Amino acid sequence: MVKVNFGVGMGRNERMDEIADLARTADEAGFSHMTLVDEPYLARDVHVMSAIAAVNTRRIRIGQAVVDPRTYHPSAIANAAASLNELTGGRAFLGMGAGGPFGKIMKPIPHRELREATMFVRKFLAGEEAEYQGQRMVSEWIRGPVPLYLAADGPRALELAGEVADGVYFMGGPPAMVKWKVDNIHRGAEKAGRDPTKIDICVRSYIYVTNDKEGARRELSGFVPFGMHVLERNRKEPAIFDLFEDLERKSPGIVDEMKRYDSARAEFIRPDGYDPWFEKMDAPYSQFMTQRMIDCIHLVGSVEEICEGIEKLVEAGVTTVSTATYTIIDKKWMLQEVGSKIMPHFRS
Repeated sequence: MVKVNFGVGMGRNERMDEIADLARTADEAGFSHMTLVDEPYLARDVHVMSAIAAVNTRRIRIGQAVVDPRTYHPSAIANAAASLNELTGGRAFLGMGAGGPFGKIMKPIPHRELREATMFVRKFLAGEEAEYQGQRMVSEWIRGPVPLYLAADGPRALELAGEVADGVYFMGGPPAMVKWKVDNIHRGAEKAGRDPTKIDICVRSYIYVTNDKEGARRELSGFVPFGMHVLERNRKEPAIFDLFEDLERKSPGIVDEMKRYDSARAEFIRPDGYDPWFEKMDAPYSQFMTQRMIDCIHLVGSVEEICEGIEKLVEAGVTTVSTATYTIIDKKWMLQEVGSKIMPHFRS
C-alpha cells in the first residue's frame, strides 16, 4: 500500500482541560496533522487551544481548520501562525477558509476577499511587504514561511487552493466527488505554473473502526460534511452529473435521502441562519441520516473496509485522511484505534 498521512480535527466540543490529553494521545498514536476549530460562537479560542496542544506534543503538526479572515485581521492570523511555528520548532501550519456556520451574525467572506486575505498572508508570512484593503505592512520579526492550507469545496475556492496553498482541506464523500475536487485543485495549480503533486490533499471523513455500524450511528450522524449544496450548484458539470448517476445506480434513492436530510436540517436552522446543532451529537435532524449515507461519507466498519475506502481516496488523489473527534464519545479510544489498526497499513 502507498504511504498516507493521517490527521485529526478537534476543539468543537472539548473543554480546555481536555485538549492537552487528546493532543498527546494523537501525537503518540502517530497522527501527522492536528487541527483546531475557529468557531468563536461555538467553541473555545482556537489560538489558546493551539498553544496548549503545542506544549503538550513533540512531533505532530498543528494548525487551524480553519481560521476566518472575518474573525481576525489577516495580519493577526499570520502573526499567530508564525508565533505558533516558533513555539513548536517549525511544526505549525496555517489553515484558512471562508468561515463557519454563523448565519447573519457573521456571513462567510466573499471569494474575492478570501483571495486578497490569502495573498496577503502568503507574503506577510514570507517576511515581505504585503497589502490588504489598501494598507501595506511588513512584520518586524517574521522571516520564514509557514505552510498555508486552505479549506475549499466549491470550484473557485478549490482552484485558489491549487494556485497558492501548500495544502487543502475539504469534506469527504464518494471517491468520484473527491476526484472532482482534486481535479479542480490541480487545475488551479497548473494555471499558476505549480506542480500539483506537491500540494497536500487532505480529506475530512470520520475513521471509525467497528463491527457494529448501527451502534456507531449516533456518533457518526452528527457530523455529515457531504456538501449537497455544492453538488447541486455544479450539477451541469459532466463529472457531477456522472456522480449523481453513479450514486443512484449503486444505491437507488440515496440522492433523495440526502436532499431530505438537507431539508430537515434547514428546518432547525434559526431565521438568522445560525445552526446551534452544528457538529454536535443528537442533532434533531440526525434522525434523517441513513446508514448508507454514513457509509458514503465516512470510513466506518472493519479494518478491511476502512483500508479499502482509504485506497479509493488515494486513487482519487488524496494524500492525507483526517478524522475528527467532534461527536465521538470515547475520543482517546478512537485515536488509539486508528493509530494501532489503520495507520500501519499505510506507512510505506
